[in-house]
Amino acid sequence: MSYTNNPRSLIAGTGITLSPTTGTGANTVTITANGLALEPVRIALVSPDTVLATDSIVSYQLTVPGAVAVALPAGITGTVYYLKDGTGDAAVNPITITPNLLETIDGAATATINTNFGALTLAFTGAKWEII
Repeated sequence: MSYTNNPRSLIAGTGITLSPTTGTGANTVTITANGLALEPVRIALVSPDTVLATDSIVSYQLTVPGAVAVALPAGITGTVYYLKDGTGDAAVNPITITPNLLETIDGAATATINTNFGALTLAFTGAKWEII
């Protein structure tokens, strides 16, 4: 079997090793990954804030204390965001998270972080955002 220009072939890349690729056992492929999978972290300093498609972890650390308004982008199935009160004042200055117009968070129009150093993990399931 040729692996060259075969759209069903797996190709090794950065941090991914495939073996064996030819000969006996070539019909069984083992994938191993080396290294750490690092998540991007963004420190948000102002409100309102819009979570970016490239975000994973967002820590809210406003330069001027106050309530925080967060807008989520349109959900894509499997997207997960970790949102955190990085300042530790959410009991006084809550963080209100609002999804895209047609979406909800566990059936509600918004979700709120209102515990000092509190956090929410949100996952989009294809129909709505869910708090995990």
